[in-house]
Amino acid sequence: MAFLLFAVMSAVAYGIAPVVYRPALACTSQYRALGVFSLFSIALGLLLPWSSVDLLGVAAAALAALLGGVVGSWLYITAVKIGGASVGNISSSLYIVLLPLLAWRLHMAPAAALVLLGLAVASWDDQGSRRGALYGVSAAFVWAISINLYAAAVNALGPGGAMFMRGVVVFLTSLYLGRGGPVCKVFRLIAGGFIDTFLGFGSYTLAVSLGDYVLASLVMSTYPLVTAVAERPFRWRKVLGALLAVAGLASATR
Repeated sequence: MAFLLFAVMSAVAYGIAPVVYRPALACTSQYRALGVFSLFSIALGLLLPWSSVDLLGVAAAALAALLGGVVGSWLYITAVKIGGASVGNISSSLYIVLLPLLAWRLHMAPAAALVLLGLAVASWDDQGSRRGALYGVSAAFVWAISINLYAAAVNALGPGGAMFMRGVVVFLTSLYLGRGGPVCKVFRLIAGGFIDTFLGFGSYTLAVSLGDYVLASLVMSTYPLVTAVAERPFRWRKVLGALLAVAGLASATR
């Protein structure tokens, strides 16, 4: 069950990262931010093991990168930028329910719905932007598709190959789309990118390579709970939301 440990590590990293890099997004192009983050994916991809260089695996990694790494990440970062970290996290977490349906793991859908409910209770802020939530929901649909593609890439290329190929595609695409875009608070971008991609995405990739990618994704998806706790002020509904999410995870892992 080592893959569950890596999935938990990814949830913690993903939850902390938006709190770190969000101030930089006020004056930094989303594509420039993605470009910085992707460098950590390339670096870790060179360190992790490769299985082979399979053309279908490369194609799956490239498509997953374009959908999840570029389109989905841009939508998510925009949701965080407009609506705040909590709004971006909870709205984009709709993929939690979509993923079991697309992977035809229908028995996991109720547990996934309970996790999503817990995240909503813990993270939702009445002052959040509806426009930000719309971007987040759009990201969820894109991510649900890209996760299946990325799992296929990890299976074909190994964790190192999948991370490297995804990182290269995201970097080149964001470099082109973000040319001339503003960038500021570089230290926050680098620190947030290290936490988000090197620690968070790296741990998630290892989890996918070692176990059930749907279950690993479900555990990883609890990262908004970490963000909700990290952000102030503290509210008791965060505790209730966490209990609901844990109940959903317990149901999924039985």
